[in-house]
Amino acid sequence: MFRSLDIKADKDLFELVICRKELELLNKIQLQDIFQDSRILIIGAGGSIGSAIARNLVAANIHNVFFMDRDESSLHGLALELSNLAASQSENCFIADIRDRSSIREILDQIRPTVVIHAAALKHLVILERFPREGYLTNVIGTLNIAQLCAEYGIQQFINISTDKAANPSSILGKTKKIAELISQELFENSGLIASSVRFGNVFASRGSVIETFIHQIQNNLPVTVSDLNVARYFMSHNEAANLVLAAASLKESGTYIQNMGEEILITDIVNRIAKYLNKNPMIQFTGLKNGEKMREELYDGPVQKTLFKSISRSIHPITRGLVEDIVNNQPKNNIEAVNKIENLMSKYLKSY
Repeated sequence: MFRSLDIKADKDLFELVICRKELELLNKIQLQDIFQDSRILIIGAGGSIGSAIARNLVAANIHNVFFMDRDESSLHGLALELSNLAASQSENCFIADIRDRSSIREILDQIRPTVVIHAAALKHLVILERFPREGYLTNVIGTLNIAQLCAEYGIQQFINISTDKAANPSSILGKTKKIAELISQELFENSGLIASSVRFGNVFASRGSVIETFIHQIQNNLPVTVSDLNVARYFMSHNEAANLVLAAASLKESGTYIQNMGEEILITDIVNRIAKYLNKNPMIQFTGLKNGEKMREELYDGPVQKTLFKSISRSIHPITRGLVEDIVNNQPKNNIEAVNKIENLMSKYLKSY
């Protein structure tokens, strides 16, 4: 689909469109020093973020890195890229669904990781508005499965990948990811383990992202669909996202980590800069805000603290009581029940925010 432009690897395009330099928080030597004795399991390793984290760790010669995904094709591609082995031949690759607790348990039994990075999620905002139960089962139940097992197995550190849409959320995506953040906090409060969430802005040209859509539309001389003239978003690169996760892990403190990504950028400016890069003259078609969309995203929904990294802040929210039990005891059977469940959880457990 995007053969004429390797958008994931194109640092020049990112810096041109976003109008800032790509940040590097930790170099290869630092990564090796921090993680050389760790056994790291990346869940959702075949996705845009999981694979970027994997590349960073392998490039730093971290040997005990394990990859789990439910998408065998993505995992196969990652295994070929990193080790020139098919996923079926790599002892570091595992196929499992985070909704299936028994399969996760079997993997933890086998590899006994010290660090679990949870990057598996359903993250397409508009699609999850149509299929909220799917979002709940993956983003809430899946996260609960992983977090509870990490606590049970005494895993040293659990890192949950979240989104800026979890700050004062208006969408199913944002609400399910906010609940996932709260699950991490509640489960690990008294465990002695380190649990953290990392909030991203939009990851530039991640799979299924608006940047991919824009490039496809511009390259094929199609109308470029934008919600509103004034819509703006935060953006970060794949490498920045991976580096942020690993930097947050290096701090070894629970909480929610957020990177300063500069100013929000108007989506129309994004379109015009990509078009200039591709030497095209696009027609922009405004479609109106969709259900759950905000005109402007937020990064913070509570007080923040400085960290050792100038560009990263840490937020600590009040710990919930009873959220995990509430989730376990009430499983939605359809989309309507899922929406009601999500709204009830938000109302009940976010009163102090």
